[in-house]
Amino acid sequence: MERSARGSLSGDVAGGFAATLIAIPQAMSLGILAFAALGPGYASIGIAAALLASIIGNLVAATSGAMTSHIVGARASVTALVATMVAMLAAHPSFQAASGPDAGRILALVSVTVLLSGAFQIAFGLAGIGRVIKFVPYPVIAGIMTGIALIILVSQLRPALGLAGYQPLLETLGELGAAKPASALVAATAVVAIWLAPRVTRKVPALLCGLLAGIIVHYVAAWIFPGSTGPLVGALPGKALWPDELAPMLEFIRVESAYSWLSLALPTAILLAAVGALDGLLAAMAVDAVTRGRHSSDRVLLGQGVSSVILAGFGAIPAVGNTHAPLASFLAGGRTPRATLFHAGFMLAAMFVLGPLFAQVPIAALAGLMIYIAFTLVDRWTRDLLRRLETDDEHRNEILVNVCIVGAVALAQLLLNTMVAFAIGVGAAVVLLVVKLSGSPVRRSFDGTVRTSLKLRGHAAREALETAARDIRILELQGELFFGTADRLQLEVEGLPDGTQYVILDFRRVNQIDASGARMLEVIGHRAARRNTRLLISHLREDEPRGKYLRTLGLHAVVGPGHWFTDLDRALEWAEDRLLEKLQLSEEGAELPPARMALFEGLDDGEVVKLAQHLQRREFKHGDVVFREGEAGDCLYLIAQGAVSIKVQLDDSIRARRLATFASGVMFGEMALLEGHRRSADAFAKGERVVLYSLEAGAFRDLLQSDPGLGLKVYRNLSRDLAARLRVTTGALRAIE
Repeated sequence: MERSARGSLSGDVAGGFAATLIAIPQAMSLGILAFAALGPGYASIGIAAALLASIIGNLVAATSGAMTSHIVGARASVTALVATMVAMLAAHPSFQAASGPDAGRILALVSVTVLLSGAFQIAFGLAGIGRVIKFVPYPVIAGIMTGIALIILVSQLRPALGLAGYQPLLETLGELGAAKPASALVAATAVVAIWLAPRVTRKVPALLCGLLAGIIVHYVAAWIFPGSTGPLVGALPGKALWPDELAPMLEFIRVESAYSWLSLALPTAILLAAVGALDGLLAAMAVDAVTRGRHSSDRVLLGQGVSSVILAGFGAIPAVGNTHAPLASFLAGGRTPRATLFHAGFMLAAMFVLGPLFAQVPIAALAGLMIYIAFTLVDRWTRDLLRRLETDDEHRNEILVNVCIVGAVALAQLLLNTMVAFAIGVGAAVVLLVVKLSGSPVRRSFDGTVRTSLKLRGHAAREALETAARDIRILELQGELFFGTADRLQLEVEGLPDGTQYVILDFRRVNQIDASGARMLEVIGHRAARRNTRLLISHLREDEPRGKYLRTLGLHAVVGPGHWFTDLDRALEWAEDRLLEKLQLSEEGAELPPARMALFEGLDDGEVVKLAQHLQRREFKHGDVVFREGEAGDCLYLIAQGAVSIKVQLDDSIRARRLATFASGVMFGEMALLEGHRRSADAFAKGERVVLYSLEAGAFRDLLQSDPGLGLKVYRNLSRDLAARLRVTTGALRAIE
């Protein structure tokens, strides 16, 4: 047990050290980026701010309980936002001193912004918003990342060329003549070394390989060509471990106008919180996929928020969860939060012990690291989209639209600001979604001759409905019925043929209905009534939540209580019954004599009498059981009055599904008569008075022996009736997907 504990401790030590090897060069390069707009003199301050983000952020992360392998630090996404804010303030008239930008006030406001972003992340975690942030449209996320990559590339162009200060891109291009070629070589060497490192060795982190290669080229070039290289980082601040930014931050809040600084800090703080939360949660999911752990989204946000609040007092940049450092720790043996504590300790030791070495690092080498990181921020999804644009993909137009959204967000972030870019991206994604969902909500439209109800009727009723059922129109709806599709539905209904008496709106495939959709249904109902057309609703009950919602919004005024049906079949049956009533072919009249039934078709008077002698008359009340599933099938039934419903029990033995309803004049149970198999479903009487005639199997055998000719005619009529039903079933199947 003791040996196991020691082994775990050694694994955590190795894991913390492995993460440090990756975090140091990344923190240095991001630190250079953070305050680049203030000039080379603030490079060391930026590096100290990034190192502090790893030290303090991981002390908080180790105690947050968010996930097993949780290591945080400076992240390109949020650091680029900080750099953008610093550049904006450096050019703002209110933040100018006699000698240039007022760095003290700028850093104070940046710290206030970091504090506010931490407070927002804490609020996100307490409110459980961590599960919601992940639903930001991915093209917007990709655009933000691509925009950050562009900002990094533009900001690192001057350090890579050995040019001092921060200037816009056009002015930098105008100063290319003053560039130092050796600095460009240093940056290029760092990029190439990072790219080649994994092909040579996996034991040394690629960023560290690139940094060492850049340092070597820098000093070799400085020795051979003195004055051809750019500046070094310089000494780190001596009081980096003391919250010395807290007093200037509080003084800034006390002295400055609240409106003026809030208008500058609040938008960036909200964006920092949102991007940091999203980046941290995405990183946590990526780490979980390798470690097979499970992170707590709310704890991740709480930890990042608390660390940002603390880091603001130190003048540091926000700490966000990342992927490379925790995965390196895990693969090296780190399995507990102690690995995170050891990582913080190693970073602290590096800050003190390696401080003099950090001071001798060339800024161009760090710029090379940042240029490589910028290219990695353009995610694989975006790169795949660009490659697929060159092919004849059938979805090329949709791919092009997504690429345009990514490009628009990225350019807006580079040329304007991140808040505008985010608004443009979300707005474009919402418009695209509305356009995609705004197609016709009508999946199919057909009349009652294409799809009939499951009620099998007598010969006369079937013949009448072959023509009359054209006055029944079924509209199968799909998707969302909202403001983007409601008008299309109205146009579909208004375009129905003249003479349509019943319109059935089938809601089986409808997912959502908003107030605009409900209002349009009411309008459709009123206009249908003016055309003497009844509006019926299927797959929607009045007592269900959606039915209650529609009734509350006024649909009950146009769709009466008897016009809501649990399924399409019952709605069709109701409409067919009304049509037959108008044709005076109602099947609920007096008892039908056997001679008028299909089984007696084509028989002479003597044969009618002889066959009738083999029938037995039986009466049932509504709901009475005619037979049960599994009973022996020993007779054929003919319906003289009323109807019979055939149902099959579902798996829960409580609910039953209707397979068919047989009306007056129809026979059923013939398969049991022909084959002698057991009943495959239940049969129930339907109607106040149900009269059946039965032909038992034994009586039919006697008939065949005594009069084979009559028996053959009975077989013929059975075959014709089965063929007619098969045609009905075929039509129903064609109407079903």
